[in-house]
Amino acid sequence: MLACTLGRVSIGARSQSAEVARKSLLEDTDKSYQAPPWVTVPRSLLGAHPTFDNRLIFGENLRALRALAPEFVGKIKCIYIDPPYNTGSSFVRYQNAWTHAGWLDFMRPRLVLLWEFLCRDGFLAVQIDDNEFARLFLFLARLCGEQNLKVITVKMAEPTGVKMTQVITSGGIPKLKEYIILAGKAGIRGLHLERVPKDTWDDEYRIVLEGVNRDALLDLKAIIDDPSRSAGDIQRADDICATFSFALAEEVCRRETGGRLTRAWLHDNAWRIVRTVATSAGAKRLADEKRVTVAPSVPAFVIETAQKKLYVIKTAYNPSRPQPRIRLLFADDYLTVHPGDFWQDIKTTGLGDEGGVDFTNGKKPEALLRRIIGMTTQPGDWVLDAFAGSGTTGAVAHKMGRRWIMIEQGEQCHTHIIPRLRRVIDGTDRSGISQAVGWQGGGGFRYFRLV
Repeated sequence: MLACTLGRVSIGARSQSAEVARKSLLEDTDKSYQAPPWVTVPRSLLGAHPTFDNRLIFGENLRALRALAPEFVGKIKCIYIDPPYNTGSSFVRYQNAWTHAGWLDFMRPRLVLLWEFLCRDGFLAVQIDDNEFARLFLFLARLCGEQNLKVITVKMAEPTGVKMTQVITSGGIPKLKEYIILAGKAGIRGLHLERVPKDTWDDEYRIVLEGVNRDALLDLKAIIDDPSRSAGDIQRADDICATFSFALAEEVCRRETGGRLTRAWLHDNAWRIVRTVATSAGAKRLADEKRVTVAPSVPAFVIETAQKKLYVIKTAYNPSRPQPRIRLLFADDYLTVHPGDFWQDIKTTGLGDEGGVDFTNGKKPEALLRRIIGMTTQPGDWVLDAFAGSGTTGAVAHKMGRRWIMIEQGEQCHTHIIPRLRRVIDGTDRSGISQAVGWQGGGGFRYFRLV
């Protein structure tokens, strides 16, 4: 029996031997699947995890988690679950009508065990609506520490349609949002939350920085934003700028995706897209003075003004011109905003075609999972979903180069998840986030059932 006393958590699964756990999961190689030989394995799946040992488990999730515990406790970077909301409405795939106490009794041992699965800087994200939000939050505050929680509100519906007619007639208030309770093992920090686009894109932003990764640009932007930067910081900024190469957005998009330039691609890559602007006369004098000390092959450098402003300067300019466009501005600083804790930009309607599976009232947008997985993990990290539903978590994690585990007890494991994942692996699923991340196919998964 699983013990779940809060404060000091004792888990019966830890006393279960790895051998017993292994025997309770039986692989069915006929249902396991690897990419066909004609599918090129993407670069994100190569390296440390060439076989991409993902797991799809058919069976009751608490038993499955206990069986996985000896191997995975302390190793999962992100857990996302979308459990039954206990609304009492008809939903054939899951039990959805408990008493409030009964629902919490169902969730408690699963949440306790899932919390133990996380690595020391991992995150648990639980999506829920009004019906059980309060009880769930209070339980997670005890389990995880309230200081380690953050509530995100997600717009999940539009104020249109038949339901609005009924609301207007009754004088009620429609439900347009749900919640994600995010719990961090080390607190709510270390997230890499994507910025969201403003309404329009400025076509002046059309130069892509190549030769530099996102982490290096984050370092550079942190130095730019810090007025107390040291001389060593400025040297670090110069070193990062020295790695730049410049290319037109149209060329980079075509090379990376095989397609034409789209607004979606521009917004997804705003962190490395720049434009040039003129500077003040004083800043130009500083640039002229430093430029003569920089090798012509160095593409860019930084200058610091008397007001402690740090500007990135493109080396290739004509110093005889009074106001050349020499300063680089990053698109994500001017054309995107931080989404904060109210996510209203993700399309949550018209998702019937995503993944090629119909899962009415139960399928979450791939874009939502992309944001959660993207802000909490890096390629190669483990992602787990114990209420897999139609398989969105695994499909998105796979396309993003993460390793994943999904558990599902319903027959949709076979009717929805397996066909969906096979299309992802074959590279024939072009829906959801596929084009945004340049997904072409590859990888595989192993199928297990509980015995």
